[in-house]
Amino acid sequence: MREFGIILSIISILIGILLLLAPKLLVKLGEQSNRLYNIDGLIYRNRYVFGLFLMAAGAFMVYTTL
Repeated sequence: MREFGIILSIISILIGILLLLAPKLLVKLGEQSNRLYNIDGLIYRNRYVFGLFLMAAGAFMVYTTL
Protein backbone atom coordinates (compact mmCIF):
# COMPACT_ATOMS: atom_id res chain seq x y z
CA MET A 1 0.00 0.00 0.00
CA ARG A 2 2.91 2.33 0.68
CA GLU A 3 4.22 1.87 -2.85
CA PHE A 4 0.80 2.74 -4.25
CA GLY A 5 0.82 6.01 -2.29
CA ILE A 6 4.28 6.89 -3.56
CA ILE A 7 3.30 6.15 -7.17
CA LEU A 8 0.18 8.32 -6.87
CA SER A 9 2.28 11.07 -5.31
CA ILE A 10 4.77 11.05 -8.16
CA ILE A 11 1.98 11.06 -10.76
CA SER A 12 0.32 13.97 -8.98
CA ILE A 13 3.54 15.97 -8.90
CA LEU A 14 4.22 15.28 -12.59
CA ILE A 15 0.72 16.34 -13.63
CA GLY A 16 1.07 19.49 -11.53
CA ILE A 17 4.36 20.33 -13.23
CA LEU A 18 2.86 19.70 -16.67
CA LEU A 19 -0.12 21.94 -15.84
CA LEU A 20 2.27 24.76 -14.99
CA LEU A 21 4.89 24.29 -17.70
CA ALA A 22 3.33 22.40 -20.62
CA PRO A 23 -0.46 22.64 -20.61
CA LYS A 24 -0.66 22.00 -24.36
CA LEU A 25 0.92 18.59 -23.85
CA LEU A 26 -1.81 17.72 -21.35
CA VAL A 27 -4.44 18.88 -23.82
CA LYS A 28 -3.04 16.46 -26.39
CA LEU A 29 -2.94 13.65 -23.85
CA GLY A 30 -6.50 14.46 -22.80
CA GLU A 31 -7.69 14.32 -26.40
CA GLN A 32 -6.13 10.90 -26.81
CA SER A 33 -7.62 9.48 -23.66
CA ASN A 34 -11.23 8.50 -23.48
CA ARG A 35 -12.78 10.35 -20.54
CA LEU A 36 -16.30 10.09 -19.27
CA TYR A 37 -16.37 13.58 -17.77
CA ASN A 38 -15.19 16.66 -19.59
CA ILE A 39 -13.71 18.92 -16.94
CA ASP A 40 -10.76 19.98 -19.07
CA GLY A 41 -12.07 23.51 -19.56
CA LEU A 42 -12.34 24.10 -15.83
CA ILE A 43 -8.89 22.70 -15.16
CA TYR A 44 -7.15 24.62 -17.93
CA ARG A 45 -8.84 27.92 -17.03
CA ASN A 46 -7.51 27.48 -13.49
CA ARG A 47 -4.36 25.57 -14.34
CA TYR A 48 -2.11 27.44 -11.91
CA VAL A 49 -4.38 26.69 -8.96
CA PHE A 50 -4.82 23.04 -9.93
CA GLY A 51 -1.13 22.63 -10.77
CA LEU A 52 0.06 24.05 -7.47
CA PHE A 53 -2.56 22.06 -5.57
CA LEU A 54 -1.54 18.78 -7.23
CA MET A 55 2.13 19.44 -6.60
CA ALA A 56 1.48 20.26 -2.94
CA ALA A 57 -0.78 17.23 -2.50
CA GLY A 58 1.80 14.96 -4.11
CA ALA A 59 4.61 16.36 -1.97
CA PHE A 60 2.49 15.91 1.15
CA MET A 61 1.70 12.32 0.18
CA VAL A 62 5.39 11.56 -0.35
CA TYR A 63 6.25 13.19 2.98
CA THR A 64 3.64 11.23 4.91
CA THR A 65 4.45 7.85 3.33
CA LEU A 66 8.22 8.02 3.86
